[in-house]
Amino acid sequence: MSEKLKRIRTALIFAFLLIAGGIHAQTVKVTVKDSNGEPVIGASVIEKGTRNGGVTDFDGIINVKAKGDKPLVISYIGMKTKTVNIKGKSTVNITMEDDATTLNDVVVIGYGTVRKKDLTGSVASVSAKQLANIPVSTAAEAMQGKMAGVNISTTEGSPDAEVTIRVRGGGSLSQDNSPLYIVDGFPVSTISDIAPSDIETIDVLKDASSTAIYGARGANGVIIVTTKSGKEGKVQVNFGASLGVRKISNEIEVLDPYNYALYQYEIGDKTGYGNYDDLDIWKSVEGSDWQNELFGRTGLQQMYNLSVSGGSKDTKFNVSYSRTDDKSIMLSSDFKKDNINAKLNTQINKWITLDFNARLSYQVVNGLGSGADVNDNNVTNSLVGKTITFRPVNPLTTDTEENDENTSNREASPYDRMLDTYKQQRRLRQNYNAGLNWKPFKNLTIRSEFGYAWYYGKTTSAFGCRATRNSALGYSGRPQSQITREETRNWRNANTITYENENLFMKNDRLNVLAGQEWTSSGTETYNSYSVNFPASMTLGEVLANQGSGLALNNSNNIARKDNMMSFFGRINYTIADKYLFTATLRADGSSKFAKGNRWGYFPSAAIAWRITEENFMKDVKWVSNLKARLSFGTAGNNRIKSGLVQTLYTLTSATDKAPYFDETVDVMLNHSTLANPNLKWETTITRNFGIDYGFLNGRINGTVDLYWNTTKDLLMQTKIPTISGYDYQYQNFGQTSNKGVEFTVNAAIIEKKDFTLNFTGNISYNYNKIDKLNTDTEFQNYKWAGSTFDDNENFKIVEDGRLGEVWGYKSLGFYTIYDEKTNPNGDLTWNGKTWTLREGVVDNGTATVGGQLKPGAIKVQVDENGKALKQRLGNTIAPWQGGFGFNATFHGFDASVFCNFSLGNKRVNGAKMVSSFYGQARKGYNINGDFKSRYTGLDIATGLDLYNPGSAEVIAAYGSTEAAIARLNEINAGATIYNPAIVNKMSLTSNFVEDASFLRLQNVTLGYTLPKKLVNKVLLNNVRFYFTGYNLLTITGYSGSDPEADTSSRKNPMCPGIDYAAYPKSRLYVFGVNVSF
Repeated sequence: MSEKLKRIRTALIFAFLLIAGGIHAQTVKVTVKDSNGEPVIGASVIEKGTRNGGVTDFDGIINVKAKGDKPLVISYIGMKTKTVNIKGKSTVNITMEDDATTLNDVVVIGYGTVRKKDLTGSVASVSAKQLANIPVSTAAEAMQGKMAGVNISTTEGSPDAEVTIRVRGGGSLSQDNSPLYIVDGFPVSTISDIAPSDIETIDVLKDASSTAIYGARGANGVIIVTTKSGKEGKVQVNFGASLGVRKISNEIEVLDPYNYALYQYEIGDKTGYGNYDDLDIWKSVEGSDWQNELFGRTGLQQMYNLSVSGGSKDTKFNVSYSRTDDKSIMLSSDFKKDNINAKLNTQINKWITLDFNARLSYQVVNGLGSGADVNDNNVTNSLVGKTITFRPVNPLTTDTEENDENTSNREASPYDRMLDTYKQQRRLRQNYNAGLNWKPFKNLTIRSEFGYAWYYGKTTSAFGCRATRNSALGYSGRPQSQITREETRNWRNANTITYENENLFMKNDRLNVLAGQEWTSSGTETYNSYSVNFPASMTLGEVLANQGSGLALNNSNNIARKDNMMSFFGRINYTIADKYLFTATLRADGSSKFAKGNRWGYFPSAAIAWRITEENFMKDVKWVSNLKARLSFGTAGNNRIKSGLVQTLYTLTSATDKAPYFDETVDVMLNHSTLANPNLKWETTITRNFGIDYGFLNGRINGTVDLYWNTTKDLLMQTKIPTISGYDYQYQNFGQTSNKGVEFTVNAAIIEKKDFTLNFTGNISYNYNKIDKLNTDTEFQNYKWAGSTFDDNENFKIVEDGRLGEVWGYKSLGFYTIYDEKTNPNGDLTWNGKTWTLREGVVDNGTATVGGQLKPGAIKVQVDENGKALKQRLGNTIAPWQGGFGFNATFHGFDASVFCNFSLGNKRVNGAKMVSSFYGQARKGYNINGDFKSRYTGLDIATGLDLYNPGSAEVIAAYGSTEAAIARLNEINAGATIYNPAIVNKMSLTSNFVEDASFLRLQNVTLGYTLPKKLVNKVLLNNVRFYFTGYNLLTITGYSGSDPEADTSSRKNPMCPGIDYAAYPKSRLYVFGVNVSF
């Protein structure tokens, strides 16, 4: 062959190969839109069976260089996956449909994820989509009322208020019932420091099938928070800003100046507010509304968040910053929080991927919160509590200038105390997590995780002369200070190996096997320093700057024993034909909190599920789109006690310890109050769960029903021991509790049209708590929540066959009235010429327990056959029924949502009302609550005479006879609705103060508008949405206190929940905001 022909042949072959290659590697332009015609940003477009492809851009477009004839698989979260044939095509237009069933949504479980359709356990979730349209300031608020069996309540209204989260009631009595919090795989002590704008999903594991993998820490449920990660594609920037105003939602009514002056006259202050004839002058005096003085200002909330995310196929990133600046409704208080979150995912090579996450949170809280502060010698001196009981006007005989002097002789007003108080809390949290995935073989993944967390908190307090007149530290009337520092470090390492395979034992089966090991270690150090007796002339700033000028009291330092844990765990998931699902889990935990022999706990679980809709006999039942039955059984543990309880430890006395010497001198000495117990062992919870997942009409109606029964045994209890031992308390294992309940959730897509959608979501749960076993001789908790104010402080009964939250006291029967054969034959009292006595035949000695004085208008309680006040059950403070429901809608560019939550069947101890309801001890000058405007009174408002002694010469002279005076007493009290507090000098808990706390709350209402895409794209933006949201707008309740959820006792004494006293009031919040992405 000639050279020329060879060249021609070579050229032809080369051209042919080019043509063939061009055909083989065709470029296809794929455009992905939703059912409304809007571009779907970030949709995954992958050539089937390969890694070739990517994600759509802001216009929903991607150019894919197809390497063969394989179809393209297009997927996006919340939409149905589509497979499209591209052979011979250069352009493909895809319209994605919403996946109403959500069965393919991914749910995070322990050390892994699973499709919702493959779940065997009870799991509830909140997604980023649900969070996006309703801005909240904390992660807990995002969950409130949205998950059946998960009770979330804000115990009071301060900007950093403690949020109580309980999953299915909780099994412990005296220990912490909070769930385990996991953020991006790392256990944390709180989720309050996470910016809601950073959250991708929140998953709550409720039964042992899902929690047992966490073993020791999963007995009270597990809350898993996953923060947002970067997505492949162009860099996307999201910015949000909002401005809100706060106002107090409810004030407790108290007596106005005139009624207060009248009440003071009645209790014996005959000149302090003028002669009786002059009391009318107080009707024109405005007086001081201390609640308004301290909580009446308009709060201002500002929130900002900025995130940048994006990446390539191999490396993705997300970096975000958020800031909250909340000037609260309380005078001198505000809250600032800064969050930084950075997340990186990168594929180092074909087998190894690396992920890294860093979170930093810095909070500054200025001002006081609920309850008493460190320098209050009694909770009744709490500044917040005093806004109700402090006098609205000063008596005429008061030297007001003396009140401003640096003296402890007179109590200062709440306003003056607030101005003379400084408190600042600074909290810094840092969390770092790194994970390395190695995939040496197709079906095998090895993962190693490392984590480190550091917390530093500092609280600085200073009190001037007017804020120390009832100081627990002594040296009343002189400036004082306290500085507290706390530092905690946590380390964690977890190593897992996962094997996954399909069609291993039979066709259409799937196997997932997980085995792992984990160790954690944490240590905490705290430091407290007190200084008192500073020169009276010093300002608060000078006190803090010159600590050496005061008298240093005993410091209190604690370097706690480390909490170390070693764990081994494994899980097997096996699925047959997408119908039959099996899960088995085992975890072994060894904790340093227990001694040898009791150190290890073993927590197995098993679950099965049956997807009934996959059976052949269900194929023709078109209206049922999903039906799955679940059954699980397992155990989880609890070791939430302090470290070091198995060995005898000693501490040094602190500044607030009682002096053991007659001269009241506190010296440095060893202090031991808790006796060691080397026999302590794990508290264990056994969980049984049966559930149904359902879906109708192609998933437009879907939800779950769950029945559960949890038993917690070997309770870790702090119990009192005989003082002859030289100790006060010891931790022991005894007792058993159970929680039984039912949960129901429903979601419905009522209307689904291109320009109009309407959806409903709702849930309700019932939980019944019972104490099955309790080996103790003490029936009642002696909890002095108001110091020594009341005579009987044993109001919460903790006994076998009882329930946590059982309130006992005395049933009020109104008040004693005067017997008259004709006009009041059921009256109680008669006048014998010298005093009031019970009429013949009445056996009643109730005033010996409650009241103190036997007079008309005295509080009357139910008595037994011997006349003794009958102590009885008044209700339970833990709500058995809870839930929430809401609607959300879209119409063209508008969106709207409304959400309500509710609680039914529980009581609340109205401590604020109780404290302001009687005269006794040294309570002269105290104000009382507004219920007493219609009180029984012995004071004739027309004459100013005291008719409680109708036989006195002065009274007989004015009315003509004793009988006429008694008739007048009956006449002026014909409309009385409540007893006379002026003659009550002994007070115990009565049914007057145990109120129904059921409520229905309009939690939030949102109205938003998203600008048209065509308009915002012209200015190089992708999305712009404006919104207005109102929070806590309306609460329907019969409770007369500040708020039916207020609870200031649970944190201090878990066995006495549901007392509302000295609570920072809640507020209404109105927010206007904007979200922008580009």
